[in-house]
Amino acid sequence: MKTKLQNNIILKNISLTRGLKTIFSSLNIEFLCPGLNIIKGENGAGKTSLLMMISTLLHEDKGTIIRFGKLKKNDWLNEHILIKQNSYLSDELTIEENLKIWCGLRGWDFNIDKIEKSLENFGILKYKKLLVSECSSGIKKKAELCKLNFQESFKMKCWLLDEPSNHLDANGKVFLKKIMNKFIDMNGTILQTSHEKQINHKHFRLIKL
Repeated sequence: MKTKLQNNIILKNISLTRGLKTIFSSLNIEFLCPGLNIIKGENGAGKTSLLMMISTLLHEDKGTIIRFGKLKKNDWLNEHILIKQNSYLSDELTIEENLKIWCGLRGWDFNIDKIEKSLENFGILKYKKLLVSECSSGIKKKAELCKLNFQESFKMKCWLLDEPSNHLDANGKVFLKKIMNKFIDMNGTILQTSHEKQINHKHFRLIKL
């Protein structure tokens, strides 16, 4: 039987300073795992910094982060996906090329049928050959979120989503909710930052910073 620590993401006495600003001081959080966690707070409260720390892109000054019982950060890298507000896509490449490279870097199969299916689900298949530099904010966001719709993504333990509905139209929001629910139904854990007043999910844990 797995222990509580092996099933959870837990932050213990976390402190973080960036420049002269203290972001967190003795922060303690236990997330709902599996399940959906909505992280809310004013601008500058540290929502994005929190996800980046959990992802290991940002390093806490003090304290301990337990990620499903794995204290070693390298053990965690293949068990989560981070979708940031700002695009990770390369402007000099097409949407299709970006997704193929991303899958390849993770060691995933990057056949074109899989990529086209994900693009089609988000309604941007016709833009697959478009350079990212020529894409609107909405198309870029959907292209980033396509990463969640691959079969391998549903085998991850955790998705870290930073304002994932920003720049999405109504259809994009509907499909995003669909795949988030699917992931949670498969015992996945989602940590999502949000500024939206209404959360369109039935069951979630609200965390205020």
